[in-house]
Amino acid sequence: MRKSFLLPILFLIIFTSCKDDEPEVIPETRLTIEVSKQEASSTGSISTERTTAIIHVWEAAGRDFDVSKSPDIYLGNVYDNNSETYKTIEYGAIGSRMVEKIEPGRYFVYVLLPKSNNSGSLAYSYTYFDIKKGDNLKLSKTFSHDLDEGIYEKWDKNR
Repeated sequence: MRKSFLLPILFLIIFTSCKDDEPEVIPETRLTIEVSKQEASSTGSISTERTTAIIHVWEAAGRDFDVSKSPDIYLGNVYDNNSETYKTIEYGAIGSRMVEKIEPGRYFVYVLLPKSNNSGSLAYSYTYFDIKKGDNLKLSKTFSHDLDEGIYEKWDKNR
């Protein structure tokens, strides 16, 4: 009788202790940056189209970047006023869209249109942003259709 009583308890202990713990799902933190430009047609209507750009992203926690002191920013080097040194990009792309898995934190993005015969050649924009763990952050920059060459345009001008 004792054996028949112990057998169900033994099975219960084995099956409850062998339960596989499901692995903790770690949410992915993802950054998407899209670049577009307004285009004016001969009729005067304005449309928005994706455009190729140089996209650079730097980690910015505790940093104060100065674009005016960064002659090689298009190569991925930006001047930090706090450390008085140049910092190299963390993430970058050439195209109309960049998608990256990114660590949570504070960042600085700089976008530069390539040299061309079109309006807005070498126009640029930048901004700081924060991303939290598990976020899917989408940033977009739309450049104006009537920009002069090499002009800075505020990041959220055409929202």
